[in-house]
Amino acid sequence: MRKKLIATLVTLLVSTSASYAITIEGGAGGWKENPTGWIEYTKDNVSGTGVAVTTHVDLKDDLHFSSKTRQEGWFSIKGIPILPDVKVQYTRMKFTGSGYPTVNFTFGDITVNATDKVDAEFKANQVDVTLTYGVPFLGTLTAGKIDLNWGINVKVIDGYAKVVDVTKNLSESKSATIPVPMLHLDGAIRPISKVGVEFSGNWIGYSGSQFYDLTGELKVYPVSRLFVGFGYRYQRLKIDDISDISSDVKVKGAFAEAGFTF
Repeated sequence: MRKKLIATLVTLLVSTSASYAITIEGGAGGWKENPTGWIEYTKDNVSGTGVAVTTHVDLKDDLHFSSKTRQEGWFSIKGIPILPDVKVQYTRMKFTGSGYPTVNFTFGDITVNATDKVDAEFKANQVDVTLTYGVPFLGTLTAGKIDLNWGINVKVIDGYAKVVDVTKNLSESKSATIPVPMLHLDGAIRPISKVGVEFSGNWIGYSGSQFYDLTGELKVYPVSRLFVGFGYRYQRLKIDDISDISSDVKVKGAFAEAGFTF
């Protein structure tokens, strides 16, 4: 009886797997990241200086960060029975700047005057793991032209910020690894077989912090199984005193990629 039951279960799993089309996709490209906003690193033990200072450091006006094109890539597996679809994405984010700030400011243990030359670096490399399920029967009802998926995303941010007061020969830095769980929604519209419009969004807000990551993309399949994509991505990283770091950083810009689907 046990052997018969096992044989029945194996037959059921094999027949179920055969009825599903497992899809493997991947892509890589570049994102022109344009940063705006501010960052602050505040310690309780900073002493007064006798001059008016701020803890908000503007990324463009004070640290002189500018747009940079950085690499990004992803890999996904879809269609495994029962299990959610899985996508893993890596985004490199790094900015450097050099110049004179517009205000006196504190960063950690140092105070920088507006007359001091500053070198600065900001990094927020990201790994995203997304688990999704599709809306049942939507693909069948629309003959495969519309897809809609929901799930969760966990973004792990490898953050680093450094400010060097070149004039005073002082420096301060701060690093932190921040895991951010978010709600996820994505979809695709394919009016014709070789062209599609895709979108995705991740969001969460809690305790004064807010994170979201929005993407829209046009995909074209010039040959079977291969695609090129052009789109726009917008991120907001609003942190309210996590590991002494607060920020409201927005990064946006166009991207292009190429990839495969099997």
